[in-house]
Amino acid sequence: MSKTAEADDRGRIVIPHEIREKYGNRYRIVELEDRVELIPLQKDPIEGLRDAVGDTFDGKSITEIKREARDGAQKDAIEKLSEPEQR
Repeated sequence: MSKTAEADDRGRIVIPHEIREKYGNRYRIVELEDRVELIPLQKDPIEGLRDAVGDTFDGKSITEIKREARDGAQKDAIEKLSEPEQR
């Protein structure tokens, strides 16, 4: 489906009803080098994340995912601090 939309004097663009029915009312606006894209946002962002990464987080709670991310970031930071400075 292809539609044309024009911004009004306040910069608003109306997303056609058929598209909103299919994808919802919330979108991430992504500016690329040669275009702008609208990415539909899931009502549940974790569900959207799970869709994007497949079964990577299957069986894990949000608390576990956050803890693993924090632990990994801490480990990376400690490793970077331990490396000799390169000039």
